[in-house]
Amino acid sequence: MHTGNEAWFEIYRAERVKLTSILFSGEDWRWRFCSSAGLIIASGTGFRTESECVAAVDALRRSAGTARVRGTSARPS
Repeated sequence: MHTGNEAWFEIYRAERVKLTSILFSGEDWRWRFCSSAGLIIASGTGFRTESECVAAVDALRRSAGTARVRGTSARPS
């Protein structure tokens, strides 16, 4: 459990879910970005390995500050 006053990224392994009698899903690596209050702000799709998931979070952290908004009338302030 996170107890600080800052937002954080959480990297975790998804649980295995039985979809049908022979089809399963899960056990992939995922990330989510949480506010200081613990609310999930954003989350990523599954990755095959933990290192792929960590690399995706690192890439997001490096480039998010300069990313532009597309496909919407919203304008950055």
